[in-house]
Amino acid sequence: MKSNNTHFVHQTAKTVLITSVALALLLPPGLAAADSTSVSSNTTVTQVSTQAPVTTTNSEADLTKVKFTQEQAIAKLKELFPSLKDATVNNVQLGSNQSYPPPANQMIWNIQWQIQEGNSGFGFSSEVDAINGDIISTYISYPRENNESYYPPKVSQTQALEIAKAFVTKAASSVKSSDLQLNENAGYNYFSNSLFGPVQYSYYFSVMKNGLPSGSDNINIAVDGNGNVIQFSKFSQGLEYPSAQPKITLEQAQKQFAEQFDVGLFYIPTYKNGKPNNWILGWRPVDQSLYPIDALTGKRIDYEGKESVSTAVVYSDVAKSKDVFQARTSTTELTAKEAEQLVKKVAYIPADRKLISQSLRNDYQDTDRKIWQLYWGGASGNERYIGAGFPEQSSAEIDAKTGEILQYQVQAYGATQDKKKEEAAPAGGKKLSEAEAKTKVLSIINSLYPQASQKLKLVEYGDNSNVTSDGSGFRYQFIRYHQGIPVSDSTLTVSLDLYGRLISYMGNRINGIDEITLSPDATISKKEALESYKPKYQTKLKYTQVGGYYSYNSYAAPKVKLVYDTTFDESNGLYQVLDAATGKWVAVYDYLGQQDAQISATDIKGHAAEQPLSELVKYHVITPDADGKVNPDQEITVGDWLTYLAKASNPNFSSYIANNERKTVAGVKPENSYYDVVTYAADRKWINKDQSLQIDSKLTREQLAVQLANFLKYNKLTAYLDKDVTVSQFSDSASINNKGAVALVVKLGILKDDNGKFNPQQTVTKALAATVIMKLVELQGKTDQIIGQ
Repeated sequence: MKSNNTHFVHQTAKTVLITSVALALLLPPGLAAADSTSVSSNTTVTQVSTQAPVTTTNSEADLTKVKFTQEQAIAKLKELFPSLKDATVNNVQLGSNQSYPPPANQMIWNIQWQIQEGNSGFGFSSEVDAINGDIISTYISYPRENNESYYPPKVSQTQALEIAKAFVTKAASSVKSSDLQLNENAGYNYFSNSLFGPVQYSYYFSVMKNGLPSGSDNINIAVDGNGNVIQFSKFSQGLEYPSAQPKITLEQAQKQFAEQFDVGLFYIPTYKNGKPNNWILGWRPVDQSLYPIDALTGKRIDYEGKESVSTAVVYSDVAKSKDVFQARTSTTELTAKEAEQLVKKVAYIPADRKLISQSLRNDYQDTDRKIWQLYWGGASGNERYIGAGFPEQSSAEIDAKTGEILQYQVQAYGATQDKKKEEAAPAGGKKLSEAEAKTKVLSIINSLYPQASQKLKLVEYGDNSNVTSDGSGFRYQFIRYHQGIPVSDSTLTVSLDLYGRLISYMGNRINGIDEITLSPDATISKKEALESYKPKYQTKLKYTQVGGYYSYNSYAAPKVKLVYDTTFDESNGLYQVLDAATGKWVAVYDYLGQQDAQISATDIKGHAAEQPLSELVKYHVITPDADGKVNPDQEITVGDWLTYLAKASNPNFSSYIANNERKTVAGVKPENSYYDVVTYAADRKWINKDQSLQIDSKLTREQLAVQLANFLKYNKLTAYLDKDVTVSQFSDSASINNKGAVALVVKLGILKDDNGKFNPQQTVTKALAATVIMKLVELQGKTDQIIGQ
């Protein structure tokens, strides 16, 4: 029986790729994969000294096979990472149990470090191959109260790349420098260049195998602005690589791609800091038209490595059933017990599991919503484990107000690989046919999703596509519709066992779909869209990894395939789609370190503030318009000023407040365009969150002085300077209300007089703001307070 399961995992595979790289490079993850599981665990191990014998806790880690000792591993790490000289080794363990599923290679030294600063201790870990001595991972990160100037960085982006390449060959002797291929995609390499605080350059390399870039082995490395390596990660699953000799030609693959390429019309969200912030009506590729071609067979394969049956996608209506979801009308929140009962009504929870954990928290995707997070597991001392110290647990999320079940998984950490153990059949239950399972799932989705019959369609990809690859159950995909158009990234997946019991319910929850007002009529035709897309793609011979993740309560084992793959030109962004109304390319993700195509400023040449303006443009604090204009003499608002400060301090400032409860801050409501920056500024006490801020008003010089005093955290000093002669000597001192703040910024040389006047009510221009920010940058390391970090 063939099973065309690939359609269910494409979004997973794409998202897992982006997310895993994002985590490795400390990027915000964007969208979390709704149907995959990748988890980590902090496992307590026996404390040992660096000379003590090691207790092997993993059955696959054999101490007698060690060729690179723990003493050698510790010495190598200290040599390559000088900052570890002050660190203490707390624990050493042979075997890696920090992730699930566990890595195939268990001959790994896991070394736990601790750095003590006063009463504060900071811990992190390293992994070293116990056979060849390669460093597998180290990330050194702990807060340091250093007051120093980071601008300009001591090493440039180009110099940092050379440092990274040289470090790889020292850290991993099994990898040659000639085997490294830098991934040029901006989504994988990023440069965190802030004017205030430390600079970090991060690089992502593929390791070449048989002369081709690997689809599985890669290296991530980060270098700081002083040229020190602060992060290293070498990922390899030790998979077997097939021959690099294809059986079909590149021309044949290109012809096949061209003939089968297709696009569909969707409402597509664009993301900022991992959350949807806008919508477009756009054309995007149909998933299966981008599947790679097996270079040895000439057949398209899915992301599990199976042959893909090319069939049309069918979107069918969801018939309304008798049992439909009804939101609670009570104004009080559910109790944990009530939430549990709601789950038990519809989902299968193994009989030997009891509720062991309950927490009420803000929803990560919608911070205005409170949800119950519930876990069911074995009674104490009776836990069963699926590997790497991960217990068998069931999990659910329930809206505490409406009672809507938002997600459920019978196995919170992914499906067990023990296929011999089959859950007992329900009393009087029988295995369902495909037709019976489909009827059952339509009833379940009606009871789970609000107005399912009106808002969802069932997505089907051909015969047997709803049967899991191992035949252990059924899986179904639903997509949200709006105004007759499918909504991209808004899919729900439901998995049933062979008896029709709900074992998994997951989905990408996106707010604002009902508020989309864009016309469903495309200005750009499908033919025009296809003509625009095709030149953007390039077909290449490469290795790719298929499988290696959990999807819909089943596990696909990892393999490496030789394929012809088609890739989109992402030089100007990680992923772009074609706007069906304008015909322009739109970037879908706005991620940390994203470097838009640099637009040269055309109107600052010869300006008195040309140099500071150029620096702010270079560091993406100020962005020229489409015509390259900065408009240096344009007056700015209070919100503009705070935005410049935030961008100069942290290019990705919004991600730090992304999960804050969205409530009015400093008189600024969540719908205000300056809300994120106001929240960020309030969190760092640049402004008083309890005092209303006239965020849209023009910023005056006196207000700027007050803002600077707050930013520098010299508020008490300004009170002391209230009667300082610095201000009284101005001819317009009588019109200055905040004399201490003005005295402070004048004494520091940040602002100066104009022919004996301070001009407190004069509005601030972009040019003046740029000049002031660069003076602050030059003050770094020279003040008692740390600036901007």
